[in-house]
Amino acid sequence: MTLPIIITLVVCGFLANLMSALFGIGGGVLMVPVLHTLFPEISLQMVAATSLTIVMGTSVINLTYFIKQKIQIDIKKMIFWSLGMIIGVQLGFYLSFDVSDFVIVAIFVVTLVLLALKTLLDVKEGRKKRCQGNDMLPGISACFFGGGIAGITGIGGGSIMSPLIAQLPSVSIKQIAVYTNYMMVIGGIGNLYGYLSKSSNITIPNSWQVGYVNFSIVLVVVLSSFVMSFFSMKIRGKLKPELSQKLLGLTLLLIALYMLLLQFI
Repeated sequence: MTLPIIITLVVCGFLANLMSALFGIGGGVLMVPVLHTLFPEISLQMVAATSLTIVMGTSVINLTYFIKQKIQIDIKKMIFWSLGMIIGVQLGFYLSFDVSDFVIVAIFVVTLVLLALKTLLDVKEGRKKRCQGNDMLPGISACFFGGGIAGITGIGGGSIMSPLIAQLPSVSIKQIAVYTNYMMVIGGIGNLYGYLSKSSNITIPNSWQVGYVNFSIVLVVVLSSFVMSFFSMKIRGKLKPELSQKLLGLTLLLIALYMLLLQFI
């Protein structure tokens, strides 16, 4: 990898950690278009595998801070929702080999636009009062659907899970990032074997790659994410939840637009 590419990956690590800490999205929504731009010769399956591995690393970093802050969540729900997501990701991963790159990109863009609009509308209408409702099964269904989209596109799950989890009545704004970061770690562990066990015909020169995961890229991004984590948590503490949700919606729209433009360049 060249020096400009390494610098770009470092910046992506900073942004991925910031997005994970503020919005509960692991950075896959950012890494997919960036890796697609930096390494156009590799398949979208490799982009997805490397992106999801990065997401798991950045989520582990942020969870260490969330644990210190003692933000309470329902562990039972988190585990069952994570299992639903894992099954969805596995199904989506295998389906990704049977559909064209155009279809994968189309799913990516449409999903981001819909979630962005939903997030922005929720902010405009105002968030309803949260209650401890029985949303175990709706949560599992939502996470299964989100995991399937993540497995096909490599978005990473967080950008999908965050607005989906936000619709569940028992989840507060403060808990969204905690739930999604836990789920991205559990989902990553549950699906990493599938990416590592398959062999790829395409490799990036002078880099360390196992299966579909390029660990040279992963290490650069995750290490820079760790450096950024000290600042991300300070920003999170000062940012109002409503503004955070609005920024999430706008970020999803911009990335969807960028990925769409790449198809015509």
